[in-house]
Amino acid sequence: MKSLRSLFLVLLVAAFPALAHSEDGASQTLPVTTSSPAAARYFEAGMVHYENHRWNFALRDWNEAIHLDPDFALAYTWICFTTVDPAEETRDREKAKSLMSQVTPGEQLLIRWMAGVHENRYVDGISAMNDLLALYPLDKRLNFLVAYWLYRQDEYELAQKLTLRALAEDPKYATCYNQLAYLYSRTGDLDKAVEAAGKYVDLLPNQPNPHDSYAEMLRLSGRFQEALEQYHMALQIDPTFYISQKELGETYSLMGDEERARAEYAKAIEQAPSNGLKAEYLQKSALTYVREKKYAEADQAYRDAAEKAAAMSQWVWQARAYRILAMFQPARAAALKNLARAEALLAAQKGVVPRVDFDEEESRILRVRVERTALSNEGAARRALAQLEKMGNSGASINTQRSYHGAAGTLLIAQKKYAEAIPHLEEDIANPLSMKLLVAAYRKTGAAEQAEAMSKKLLNWKIPGIEEALAVSAFRTEEAVSAKN
Repeated sequence: MKSLRSLFLVLLVAAFPALAHSEDGASQTLPVTTSSPAAARYFEAGMVHYENHRWNFALRDWNEAIHLDPDFALAYTWICFTTVDPAEETRDREKAKSLMSQVTPGEQLLIRWMAGVHENRYVDGISAMNDLLALYPLDKRLNFLVAYWLYRQDEYELAQKLTLRALAEDPKYATCYNQLAYLYSRTGDLDKAVEAAGKYVDLLPNQPNPHDSYAEMLRLSGRFQEALEQYHMALQIDPTFYISQKELGETYSLMGDEERARAEYAKAIEQAPSNGLKAEYLQKSALTYVREKKYAEADQAYRDAAEKAAAMSQWVWQARAYRILAMFQPARAAALKNLARAEALLAAQKGVVPRVDFDEEESRILRVRVERTALSNEGAARRALAQLEKMGNSGASINTQRSYHGAAGTLLIAQKKYAEAIPHLEEDIANPLSMKLLVAAYRKTGAAEQAEAMSKKLLNWKIPGIEEALAVSAFRTEEAVSAKN
């Protein structure tokens, strides 16, 4: 299987030389085709909201643009990139594709990028994205938007280059400082992350998201009380800014105050503007019981979250709840039963949820099957891994490919093939479970410097999630015991 990083490098490297200039007379910004000036104004307002992470307002304005111009292809496209409602995503993606003949070549490329990555045709999607960058190398917003998408794929180096390119066009383009903060944080430079977030606040002091982002950089630096103050400041600016309300729950959970975290999550669930977010936040609340190792309560909370997800037609979240149950369930038989339930629930919605969402969750389920059977049933683990490899070789998403590499590394560790496991685990760069195994593999192969660096990264990991909850606390305990012996 081709390296994930090489996939991006091959497709994107040609774009960067083109970013230095554009052809004489060529438009420097991506056109926006609409028959309605009012719809154009709503679309632009939505893009500004998107840049400020006010996604619910962005969706509201883009839907208003569509109401004014039912053939507004880019409005449909950005709804697809933003919504967490699978029905809305599928409907608007098909509408955007149907309008391709009515828009400019650049807009067609944007639609092809969106459709490719949402339909799990990543090579096609990234190729279109690459061609779009080459057409409009000086479009600051386009550079930012592509960089943001790359950041979400954990492609930090490429994302940083494009973000800096956007800032070169406009040094006061505030959202880029937000993006740089997150990029610096993910590469371990927390001082620069805090500095960049501070610049974001300076440029937009009366917007809630700069304070929210600054708070997260403080939290990642271990400055929890200062982070809480900034989250509260964001909510003072806008009490409906549900993201900061959710982040209060995240912060208290990481601090170990799980009861307070659940209270904050309850408020976030109430405020969440969509069913997809409500389903997500329900499972964040359930995770607090896993942190407390109260597995019976966690079991009930995730089952309750699954039922509520089904009632809201959030089918992937329903299956995900059972997959997570299988991850923390101490008893292997019970874990595999929950995993089978997750598989069945997901399979029942094939063709209903977007292809990429379906495939990525299926890949995560298969990875958990490898993890739960690697030591007890190698044949089952190998079969699941073979299925994952087949999925990853078919132009799948980055997350699907990472599931394969993480699972492959897990099985190789179980087989004590540490040197062979390392390149696979290194591909799964943002998963604490893989990071924990990678530390062990480095130590077994005598790579002391790499082991020390990865150990430090894992010990300081403060990005919440089920993988973090299962790996980081256990690793800290193991390291403390090892230090005493």
